[in-house]
Amino acid sequence: MNNLTWLLKREFWEHRGGFFWAPVWIGIALLTLTLLSLIAGEVGLVVHGSRGSFEVNGVATNLSDMLAHVGPKQVEQAAAALAGSLYGLGSLFTLVIGIVLFFYLLGALYDDRRDRSVLFWKSLPVSDAATVISKALMAITLIPLLVFAIFLATWLLLLVMMSVAVLLHGGSPWQLIWGQGNLLPLLTLQIATLPAHMLFALLTAGWLLLCSAWARSKPFLWAVLTPVLVGIANGWIGLMGMPNVPARLMWGEGIKRLLLGTIVGPPNEIVAQAAFGRNHRDVVDWSLAWHGVADIYATPGMWIGAAIGIAMIAGAVWFRRRNSEA
Repeated sequence: MNNLTWLLKREFWEHRGGFFWAPVWIGIALLTLTLLSLIAGEVGLVVHGSRGSFEVNGVATNLSDMLAHVGPKQVEQAAAALAGSLYGLGSLFTLVIGIVLFFYLLGALYDDRRDRSVLFWKSLPVSDAATVISKALMAITLIPLLVFAIFLATWLLLLVMMSVAVLLHGGSPWQLIWGQGNLLPLLTLQIATLPAHMLFALLTAGWLLLCSAWARSKPFLWAVLTPVLVGIANGWIGLMGMPNVPARLMWGEGIKRLLLGTIVGPPNEIVAQAAFGRNHRDVVDWSLAWHGVADIYATPGMWIGAAIGIAMIAGAVWFRRRNSEA
């Protein structure tokens, strides 16, 4: 256990630029852009007069009057905007860290062989299994949890900034922001789907680690071209009238999950439907959303993919023991 803890710390400190600072700087950039937008808006109101008058549906009004006479429709619109910001912000963080993890896993075992530092690590009292498992745990569990915490802190700070802006114009931050009934359920939904996202990512992590441990050179090409060429060959077999795997299953359930499991998946779709409503126009049915979460965990494909991912990680351990140099 002490060796595994030490290995996890090693992975973090060697890659903290991508694991920690990349999402932190994304958060800082978003907060800065939001602050600049609010300042620009305030300047625009001052330029248009002391009361910041403008027209809405041909009627002269100003921001302070609008915030002082908020109705149910405006509250509903604010709720939809906040839900969209929560989902959009989470998707941005997921995209960035998914790309970081993709290239981290590709080089996790290959880089040690390429620069021959694997010989040093093999001289230490640390097993190959512990080394590979530490890299898999870092990519599948610890980094997603860290990035989720950074995303949540960024989103809360954005809400604080918007609350200050609303308060300065005489509005009620509780009515428009903090009191919205959909935010806590949506956030809880994201937390509930986080383990599912990790399980879906297990297949991708296993495949990339296997390629990283096995490939003698250019692991990126092996990892990407191999499933793509298999998919193309399967399509040609179908065109010739021979038995083949359906395209939806091959590309949607197979190759997509194999290569993009750290970025996309059914958990993202469940959260998107809850944030925007089905077809982006219906009222959210929270019972239906939670049934969707239960269905994800009951999906055999997720558990089968996770089992295959674990088998691939075991294969990466075997290649790690067998290969010492690239």
